[in-house]
Amino acid sequence: MKNTLIKLACLLAIFVTFNLKANSDIVIDGNIETAEWQNAQVFESFIQSFPNTGEKPKYPTTTYLTTDDKGIYVAFKNFQPERSRKYSGHDQYTSADFNMVFVDFNNDGDTAYEFVATLGGGTMDGTYSRGNQSSRDWDGDWQVRVSEQGNYWYSEFFIPWTTATYQEQSGTEREISVFFHRFNVIDSQAYSFPDTNRGRKNFTYEFFPVTVNNTQKQSFRTSAYLTSTFDLIDDDQDNNIGVDLTWKPSANQQLIATVKPDFGQVESDELIVNFTAVETLRTDKRPFFTVNQSLFDVQGPNSLKLVNTRRIGANAESDSEQLHDIKAAAKYVYNGSNINSGVLLAKEDDVVKNDGKDFASFRWYSFLDQLSIGQLFNYVSNPINNRHSMVINQDISYRLNEQFNVSSNLLYSNNDDDIGKNIGKGATFKASYVPVRHWENNIEWTYLDKDLNINDFGYMQRNDISTLATNTRFNNYQFDAESALRREQFYGEYKYQRNTTGVTLRDNVYLSYLLQLKTKHLFRAGFEYTSEGNDDLITRQLGVAELPAQQEYHVYYSSPSPATFSFNTRADYYQEGESDWANKYEMNTTTYFTDSIRLNANYTYIDSDDWLIGNSDGQVKRYRRYLNKVYAKLIARLSDSSDITMTTQWFGLKATGIDAKNSEFAAGDDFNMSQFALQARYRKKFDNGSRFYLVYSHNGFDDTQEEDISFTELASNAIANPIQKSIIAKINWVF
Repeated sequence: MKNTLIKLACLLAIFVTFNLKANSDIVIDGNIETAEWQNAQVFESFIQSFPNTGEKPKYPTTTYLTTDDKGIYVAFKNFQPERSRKYSGHDQYTSADFNMVFVDFNNDGDTAYEFVATLGGGTMDGTYSRGNQSSRDWDGDWQVRVSEQGNYWYSEFFIPWTTATYQEQSGTEREISVFFHRFNVIDSQAYSFPDTNRGRKNFTYEFFPVTVNNTQKQSFRTSAYLTSTFDLIDDDQDNNIGVDLTWKPSANQQLIATVKPDFGQVESDELIVNFTAVETLRTDKRPFFTVNQSLFDVQGPNSLKLVNTRRIGANAESDSEQLHDIKAAAKYVYNGSNINSGVLLAKEDDVVKNDGKDFASFRWYSFLDQLSIGQLFNYVSNPINNRHSMVINQDISYRLNEQFNVSSNLLYSNNDDDIGKNIGKGATFKASYVPVRHWENNIEWTYLDKDLNINDFGYMQRNDISTLATNTRFNNYQFDAESALRREQFYGEYKYQRNTTGVTLRDNVYLSYLLQLKTKHLFRAGFEYTSEGNDDLITRQLGVAELPAQQEYHVYYSSPSPATFSFNTRADYYQEGESDWANKYEMNTTTYFTDSIRLNANYTYIDSDDWLIGNSDGQVKRYRRYLNKVYAKLIARLSDSSDITMTTQWFGLKATGIDAKNSEFAAGDDFNMSQFALQARYRKKFDNGSRFYLVYSHNGFDDTQEEDISFTELASNAIANPIQKSIIAKINWVF
């Protein structure tokens, strides 16, 4: 009996040791072995979330989750006989099947991290905060691999605990919440667990809670950057060295500091043709400003954004052709049991003497059941004009239930410079009501007085405005089995505006109808009507212009995807001036030469008989214009760890002033404009998260006033007259 007990004890010890080793030795290779995942939690109750019917999926999905002291491991087992393996690069639209993992480390709905793996080898990541406020700017340190066998394909994720800060908890267990999503591209269907989707306003609050081991280890990480820039125009070389330090002293704290950070340009911005008074809002992929940034990402209606990090290191006011370097920046984030808080600091280097700005942002955020409340304080010191800017935002949101939620911002700005002091105030309100899964209703109200200005650190389209907008979207999926229809969508939007001095601005109505067939062909038609009346934005808010009623009609078609060649096209017939009409055509194509080589191309053409532009003096001028715009991006996957991307962009614009006797507006001076950009980038990824880049950039500009110049000549002039031509070699090494 004694010998038997000893043998049983030995067998039990061997069994426990084997299981511990299996759990701690998970290899991220895309192969799901029984020994690795036999003790994992299993999730199989997926529903169809696109089309959003809530029905049982066509194909089964099994997801596994387990944890150890290093992080969270998730694996997908996807049954699917016919599959798509198109490569998409990082953070690029994909035509391949893919799996998605969302993790809320606190199980409170405040911030969820998104991880995406495609069967073609591409990846995406991002964050969702406070419902469905999404950002693709964040790039995290995580691993994934995919594999195939028979009628199944698999994906294996590793998400380190160092990805986020999270509340400290006592005991050996803690709760996180998760959302798993799979997209079957061949059938254009999505399957999800639990029953929610990214379009829902309460998305992050509807994850599934999971109990895991409580890990609260500290960590320290260093990233060093070495960038060499060879200026091929001035025959000059510039070398920069920078360091990022990330210290996580406990589970709920993180300190990030950077000196001469990695702001070498390796992601090219899209060329924007913008002659309106509304500034273009650009995203930010710079590593320091994407890590743990969701706490500071406070937004409102009409693209209102309280912290726009592209303001830091932007073009110098004293020399608009140069960018500010950044001397140093630091960010501290604290994640408490009832309150989250953080501070962001940055100091620009000077382009000329004493023109670098100082930035500071402090944010706290508290949540209690269905109520969330927070404040944000921004401060910017600008030596130009001795300007000091302070902005305070109070935000609050309340989730009554799964169908109804509301949120609001109260804004205050105090801007003081050599000209004087301006104190501005504003408020926003948003409400969403989703009575059933396929019907969504929203209403938004915004009031921003004429002295409110948050643009030293934030972004707003304009001030001196009061807006009331409402929209509704209804999807219908109920069709007979014999029907060729798969989905139809009805959308309507109405917007009423006036400025804060009581001037009634123009109303706007937009209606659209979308139809998708079971063959995956998609059609949409839309109509927009803007009433006659006052427009103070076209004059740069330096007066009011009386504009007539304007209409716009558009049709859109998208071909089935995935395919070796797919496309979508849109045609617009619209008014953008006093009386005459404009035509706009846009074509987007995707061509796969192989699963690993993809070409995206876009062509846009505008022919307008009547175009109105406001200038900085508040005058509105009338033109006839022609625009050609071309975009092409070639992505080639060389291996699992390397790829090449080549991006080419060009636009050419020709505008001729229109002098009409009965017109309210004078003819503008004729002008031409052409801009060209080319970037070729090689990227190599290493197993420890390090990166190497080799980038060639060529940017050209031409604004010749030559009459009767062709678009071919405009393009040639822009290419032949570069304003920037360089080779950048950069290594980002992680220790």
